[in-house]
Amino acid sequence: MLNVCFRLVGGVPVIGPLFDDSEAARRAAKRWLNRFNRFCSERQSVRVFIEREESSYSLVIMVNGRVLYRLSGLDELLVRRLYRCVGRKRMLVLTSFVDEGHFEPQPLAVTEGAGLVVFQQGEVI
Repeated sequence: MLNVCFRLVGGVPVIGPLFDDSEAARRAAKRWLNRFNRFCSERQSVRVFIEREESSYSLVIMVNGRVLYRLSGLDELLVRRLYRCVGRKRMLVLTSFVDEGHFEPQPLAVTEGAGLVVFQQGEVI
């Protein structure tokens, strides 16, 4: 199970797995973006929701009925915070985080522009 990282960047919730190696973080982000491009069509249907597993939760992002990404290992406190933040902004960013000994892990969406921005038009996760 990967560690999950969550930050607010300009009030926007940014979430994703935490990596020790920046190259592994880049590869993971590229995989999601490539899958997203393959799943895309003119009419996109993106759905974000939380699934409860035994003692933890998963953030699931579906595009056109297919699971694009499942981020496991969320706890109840993080889920509550995510609900609140996504409810306000109606969006979130999925990206990889890199912990290379900085003060706090850095999201690739900020440092390299590698991330998937998901807007929620309808119900909030």
